[in-house]
This record gives sequence, C-alpha cells and structure tokens, in this order.
Amino acid sequence: MVTLKDAFRELFNPAMTRSMFFLDFYVYPALIILCLFLAFNPYQDSEVPEVLGLVLLGYMAWTVIEYVVHRFILHHVAAFREMHKAHHDASCELVGTPTIISVSAFYFLGYLPIAEISGGTTAAALLAGLLTGYLSYVVVHYALHHVGSHGYRFVKRLKRRHALHHQSESINFGVTTAIWDRALG
Repeated sequence: MVTLKDAFRELFNPAMTRSMFFLDFYVYPALIILCLFLAFNPYQDSEVPEVLGLVLLGYMAWTVIEYVVHRFILHHVAAFREMHKAHHDASCELVGTPTIISVSAFYFLGYLPIAEISGGTTAAALLAGLLTGYLSYVVVHYALHHVGSHGYRFVKRLKRRHALHHQSESINFGVTTAIWDRALG
C-alpha cells in the first residue's frame, strides 16, 4: 500500500529530468503574458498605471514569499525539508519543484482568492508580478549554480551569498534579493 508520505516523496522527486526541470523556463513566460493580457484587457476599465502598480506590488510580494518559504518551510517543515536537503546535498543537480505543483499553488493560493476578493483584473495583474518574481528566482537560482559570473561583480556577490547559505543553512535565505535577510536579521 502506498502511503501519503511515499506519494508526496514521488511527487517531489528531486531527480528531475532536464525537460522537467526547464519546463518553468517556458511555462512561466507564457503565463506572465497571459496574466498581462487579462490585466490589460481592453474590455475592462483598467488603467495602465494602476495595472503596472499591481504588477510591481505582486513582484515585491514575491520577494517576501521567497524569503518566508525558503527560511521557514523549506528548512523547517519535514516533508519539504527532505526535498530541499536533496538540493543542498547535490547543488549542481537539476533539483526543483515540479511545474505542475508551482503553477497549481499560484493558481489556488494566489489567483483564486485574490479574484474572489478583488476581481479577475486585479488578480491577473498581481499574479503577473508574482509569476515574474518566481521566474526571476528560478533563473537566478539556476544561474548561481550552473553559470559563471562572467566578471560581473553583482553576480559574484550573489553567488557568494548563496554559497554561504549552502555552507551554513541559517543565513542568506533570499536568492533574488538580500533585503529580507537584512531587514529580518
């Protein structure tokens, strides 16, 4: 009999194929474009500055979510900690969250509740920002482990910060920004 723990472990199997790992790089740009189309729908009364402000707000919200999920869930919740440990143990392997899981989380925990409260246009604009933040996280995190700095000081600093996190799992939880690490100690 398959237990819930076994099913969860298989769903979050850290041994991803290359095509599974890179699926985010294709799916998320398409979803961002879809959200922007819905947010700027010419049949709605959405104003460009308002929509852009909501997209920016969604992006900023992502930075907080990235920090909180990485610090408190991936390092402290048993089921997720096991999966995340696989990344720490083999940081050059293609380990990540399956796209179907992340897309479902954004839809059910992000879009649907916001759309229920504020409407579809607002939800689409905020989600465009959240998804852009997530995509930037995925791209930056991949680059930190698999691409050289090419002499850019900014990239060298990001790589050093993240390498320190892999050495001491109690620091540097932000991948795309250090703002929450600094603000929250």
